[in-house]
Amino acid sequence: MEAISPKQRIELGPAVKAILKADDAKSHLLKHYVRYMEALIAHDLAGLDIMVTPDARCHELEAIGLPRGREGLKMFRRQVNAAVPDEHISITAVSFERADIIEADLVMDATQTGELMGIPATGRRIRFDVHERCRFADGKLAERWAQVDFEDIKRKLTSPIPFASKPPP
Repeated sequence: MEAISPKQRIELGPAVKAILKADDAKSHLLKHYVRYMEALIAHDLAGLDIMVTPDARCHELEAIGLPRGREGLKMFRRQVNAAVPDEHISITAVSFERADIIEADLVMDATQTGELMGIPATGRRIRFDVHERCRFADGKLAERWAQVDFEDIKRKLTSPIPFASKPPP
């Protein structure tokens, strides 16, 4: 059982909360997106079976060699969820390209307590930005383009100076 539920580890910015309160197409798409995010960070990934189509495309994961579809996403999240079990997500802004596409700016904050991207546990807190563009079909994630600077995350985890510290001038 998780100490803190995924719902409690997702924070919505004020403008995002305002959209969620409305009763329109944008709020419905945002609700699907938030439920998808909750399933994504849950330690039991069974929720992804409900919130992601079997043939979903996660373009950024395919680009780093992971298999296509929901199973590739699960493979990635098993590693991430084990490595950063306290991951907290702030959804700071959203926009809507079409009735089925949402774009979101996220801030991720977590402590690395397990191996991540080949880097042994460091115990460091890391914080990084993600920009996602997601297409939904019938309330499920069907396609995702996420902009994540994996090299920056690796630097933050392996740098002799923790990322919270400022390098000397």
